[in-house]
Amino acid sequence: MLRTLQIRPIWTPGVKYPLRVGKRFVSTEIQEKDQQAGESNTATDTGVIHKTEEETLIYFDNVYPRATSVWNPTLWYNLLLRNQSREAVREKIQNFASPTSNPIHGLRLRSTIPVKRDGGVFATFLIPGRYTKAQVNSLIQQNTAKESSRTLIGKYFTKATAFPVKGTPWIEDLRRLPNTTIVVKFQGPPLTEEEMYSLFRRYGTIVDIYPAGSVATDGYARVKYRSYRGAICAKNCVSGIEIRNTVVHIQYDAIIQGHIFSNFFVNHTRIAIPVLIALLSIFAVLVFDPIREFSIEQKITHKYSLSFGNPLFKSVRKFTSSTVSSFRNYLGRNEEKQAEKHLWEERIESVNDLKMWLEENINTFVIVRGPRGTGKHDLVMQHTLNDRENVLYLDCDKLIKSRTDAKFLKNVSSQLGYFPVFPWIDSVTNIIDLMVQGLTGQKTGLSETKETQFRNMLTTTMMALRHIALKDYKPVVTNGDTTINVKEEDYLQQHPEAKPVVVLDSFEGKADINGFVYRELSDWATMLVQTNVAHVIFLTETIGSNQVLTESFPNQVFKTLILSDASKENSREYVLYRLKENQIQKEEATNENEDAPEQKVNIFDEKDLHDIDEVLEPLGGRMLDLQAFVRRVKSGEEPKEALDKMIEQASEQITQMFLSDKVDSLKSAQAWELIGLLSESPVVSFHDIIYRPLFKSAPELGILELENNGLITVTRNRGVLQEIHPAKPLYRAAFSYLQKDSRLSKVLKTRYLLKVISFETSRIKGWEEELRPLGKVRDLKQFKSRLDYLSGKIDVSSATISKCEDEVKELSKND
Repeated sequence: MLRTLQIRPIWTPGVKYPLRVGKRFVSTEIQEKDQQAGESNTATDTGVIHKTEEETLIYFDNVYPRATSVWNPTLWYNLLLRNQSREAVREKIQNFASPTSNPIHGLRLRSTIPVKRDGGVFATFLIPGRYTKAQVNSLIQQNTAKESSRTLIGKYFTKATAFPVKGTPWIEDLRRLPNTTIVVKFQGPPLTEEEMYSLFRRYGTIVDIYPAGSVATDGYARVKYRSYRGAICAKNCVSGIEIRNTVVHIQYDAIIQGHIFSNFFVNHTRIAIPVLIALLSIFAVLVFDPIREFSIEQKITHKYSLSFGNPLFKSVRKFTSSTVSSFRNYLGRNEEKQAEKHLWEERIESVNDLKMWLEENINTFVIVRGPRGTGKHDLVMQHTLNDRENVLYLDCDKLIKSRTDAKFLKNVSSQLGYFPVFPWIDSVTNIIDLMVQGLTGQKTGLSETKETQFRNMLTTTMMALRHIALKDYKPVVTNGDTTINVKEEDYLQQHPEAKPVVVLDSFEGKADINGFVYRELSDWATMLVQTNVAHVIFLTETIGSNQVLTESFPNQVFKTLILSDASKENSREYVLYRLKENQIQKEEATNENEDAPEQKVNIFDEKDLHDIDEVLEPLGGRMLDLQAFVRRVKSGEEPKEALDKMIEQASEQITQMFLSDKVDSLKSAQAWELIGLLSESPVVSFHDIIYRPLFKSAPELGILELENNGLITVTRNRGVLQEIHPAKPLYRAAFSYLQKDSRLSKVLKTRYLLKVISFETSRIKGWEEELRPLGKVRDLKQFKSRLDYLSGKIDVSSATISKCEDEVKELSKND
């Protein structure tokens, strides 16, 4: 016999409904169609439970783990410790309903329909003849509550309850997960809050009831339970019940997952995006910074590298080099070191001073200054720090010449050992920053400038340097029976040899692009010295870098090494050895090819020595020029020919850098005037320059700019400019070459004279502008002195212009 449902229209307020409407067997037609088609009509397939009047339908909850109880200990207990097979569940239900302690005689379990999503089971029992349905239901409830709470685990975690099913349950497996709130739909007049409370309270504690018709319920009633159990039992036991001509339909309220965070980010972008950026920054710091510090330490210590900087390889190389050196001494072939000694014997004292400064306890802030080619790099890296561990070398020139931000960051990371670095992130963050600025009206701060990123790299490097310096630090030192607590600062003060050495090469102080690098490096080096973390050595060519360093480290006297060119004797010995070495190699190759016995010959005669001495006079002691000269002679050029080509090359360089049309006319004229003076005398006094018209307005500014550009070198007496020299000895020969070459000299001198004329003409125009308003004054006696001064200036400039024009005419006649 099939159960019937009454079909009623949707209830509308103000409309009277009959007490009863026509009945219709809802499942009959579907069941007949299923039978005709030969399909299954079980509750699993149709969602309808069929039972007779002699049967009772009971819902048992907490039999299976619920889908919403992922973190509930009941789920894990049920999955791991309880048998979930169909036979085991049927036996459990039978024991709950009719235990041996209080059996219901004749009670028989007909069928079980699991609802695993809700964690429960619908069980159909055949009612014994001696009991009524009400009695059986009551006994099953009592027995289930008692039996399921016998153990401690069952009492608190796996306690099951049984409820008679009052309505018509709908067995569905839709993706409607259990919720603590159920939606109550009424097919007919809605129930009151009191009726709903009386109907639903038995299944669990109710938090709130939202009646139908209120704004928050969109036309349906809602009941919110404190636990999932109450909502699940109410939905499965009450759905389909008929009360006062109203059929009640129950569903779980939709679960809104993940929308809290998405709504927060969408509706509060000004707060959410900075929070997200902060979280990403924290993640990056926690993950990448330790990797970067390790990479920097590896760059400095070479601990795990396979290069010759590895301490193990270095010790092996030191042993082998000492062994080879002993054999060379035994065979009399240690002449190469003797040749190097010629160039460096004058600087042994400087090397010893530098090593001694590195052994001092505090403020090792050293500046090694000298013109380009004087061997600053070799003195520091090869002769002073060759055997020292933990040296970080930075070439500022490579950083300054980086044209793009990505190239700059790549060069910095390469020199520091800073890895990983993501230059492409800048482009992405810039786009995100623009998008957020369009949405919120303000920037996120996600994108960082290269200055900020460079500063962050230096900060990470400082942490790595400190970690290296404190590698052997122990906070507690035991000396016999005495225990001494040692602070980190005291340890660094007492062990200067433990501190790394940072070498900053090509530190000039100013640059057209990436000029911030000098400022950041100066501040960073100051921090390293002040915190006693590392020794710092600056290699620079000009004195202009002292201004930047003084601003970063005021009230500090820097330790300074000033390098000059080698002496004539040492330069001569070095060149002769290199040329002698080349001649010996040629003789050995000739003897081998001719299969003749080796013959010792006199390599240099008096004429050769005289020619070399003449050549070395203009070359001076600049190391780079000496090496270039040796290479030219080895390639087959005669000494005189090699010198002439080097002079031509230097003169061409001077012309392009200081005398071309692309250079400012005043600077070009100043350069030519100094070239003329220095070609006649090796030294020009600064006192003689300040009275010349081209330098008179700002003599120091013009001289310092030419010095920074590499044309001249200026000596100082207590910071005051004193004498002007060519930037290197070869330049004086180039200056003379430019003056003596008739055709080239005419062109350059004509340019110079025209620039002087232009300069003087502009000065006269300025004075004439000052005289113009004075001409309108009636009584000129009051301004007689000023008029005489201006007229005198105009006369002198006019005479200079006339003189230059005459010289230009004279030069044009000689063409």
